[in-house]
Amino acid sequence: MGANKGDEVFINEIKAGNQAAFEAMVLKYQPKLMSSLVGYTKSVDQAEELCQKTFIKVWQKIHSFRGDSALFTWIYRIGINLAKNDFASSFSKHSKVTGSLDQNEHDVPEYVSPEIQLIAAQSEDKIMEFIQTLDSDTKTAFTLREAEGRTYDEIAEILSCPIGTVRSRIFRARQLILEFMTKENIINE
Repeated sequence: MGANKGDEVFINEIKAGNQAAFEAMVLKYQPKLMSSLVGYTKSVDQAEELCQKTFIKVWQKIHSFRGDSALFTWIYRIGINLAKNDFASSFSKHSKVTGSLDQNEHDVPEYVSPEIQLIAAQSEDKIMEFIQTLDSDTKTAFTLREAEGRTYDEIAEILSCPIGTVRSRIFRARQLILEFMTKENIINE
């Protein structure tokens, strides 16, 4: 795939020590990375911290960027790897996206009682908490597919693994989530 012409300008200028080019690159890619990290971590605060760490690492490691992939793919890999490391080191901490109740309300028809809405919101929270307990590789593949709508090919490139591995991780995540939902009486089989 490789870096595009605009990214090549960023890369060459940043490698030359141009801080303005680095800041322009951050402005271009930070919203996209932030969105991905919020989807992965379910925490705006944690995503902001990881985003900052990612761009610090990009600045430090820009000389190692070979251009084998798009610049954002490289940045994204750094961010996701930091998130995976952070998740592994703080496995017991589970956080949620603020405002998830607002998202639930848009999914539930208005005629549904407040009790049903509350049960739906609580069920979604339980599912999100369960997803956070999945092993890092399974969680990452599932989040990239379901939360971000990435293709299997994109996920394989981001995770640097074969597409078959991506498919099996996503299948396994779905299977575990369905088992959890059945066990918790969120759905009945």
